Amino acid sequence: MPTVEGLISEKLYTIDPLASVGRAASIMERYGIGSLPVVEDGKLVGIITSRDIIRSHPNRLVADAMTRKVITVPPTVCLTEAQKLMAKYQIERLVVTRESDIIGIVTFSQIMSELGKYTDNLTGLNKAEIFYEKAVKFLQEGREIAIIFLDLDNFGFINKEYGHIYGDNVLRQTALILNSSIDSNKDILCRYGGDEFAAVTTRPLAEAEKLARQMVLALANENWPGKIKVTISAGVAGGRCSELRSSGEDSSYIVKYLVNMASLASTRAKKLKKPVVAAEAIEFKKTVGM
Repeated sequence: MPTVEGLISEKLYTIDPLASVGRAASIMERYGIGSLPVVEDGKLVGIITSRDIIRSHPNRLVADAMTRKVITVPPTVCLTEAQKLMAKYQIERLVVTRESDIIGIVTFSQIMSELGKYTDNLTGLNKAEIFYEKAVKFLQEGREIAIIFLDLDNFGFINKEYGHIYGDNVLRQTALILNSSIDSNKDILCRYGGDEFAAVTTRPLAEAEKLARQMVLALANENWPGKIKVTISAGVAGGRCSELRSSGEDSSYIVKYLVNMASLASTRAKKLKKPVVAAEAIEFKKTVGM
């Protein structure tokens, strides 16, 4: 997941606590910013925002108008964690610090705009980019991973028979059902594309297969409007990633390889009319042109 560091502007404006509120307002208006960190002797002592300025007389000292409790984050904090902090403290801005140095400010609107690039608009799930990034990170941390690839059955028929609006609702509901099955400490779910979903998990392969079966069953047991039948086929691949790493392949290739294996397994599940098919024990071959 991207971090707040990429959102920090090069220019940072601060203000002294003994400056006037009017002076703070002038700086914010000139540079089109909504807040100023308040710094005294190189130390962060507060933050003054446009809301604080509206409530205060221009001749008042910044020290008297500012908010003293400042929530700070390092530049390495991911966007989702920054978003959670803002929601928890009901604030619009975070001050970014590296050790004791202030390096910038990020706003809620900036974070939400950036997160939108990595979130599927229809389902609210991660896009495939985040899925791949997290899977690679797991491998780089020395963890074993498994990939679950899920493909809705006969989704084209649903679109043709009931229309694309209904089809979109099916995709949204599918995302909710699948997401309710995962553990965010172990699994990352994404909308891979179209009517395909994928999850990367640090569970052992046998547990990943069990999770895939739970997902398939949850979808099959859903009461869909009009008694329509919605099912999904799953393929699972993973385990023994250390053997792939020892072969000299990088983490990115390994993830793509496993996704391809899981995708082929889901196709086989459809053909065999089985809910879940696990890829056979991995034998590393250059079968994927990536």
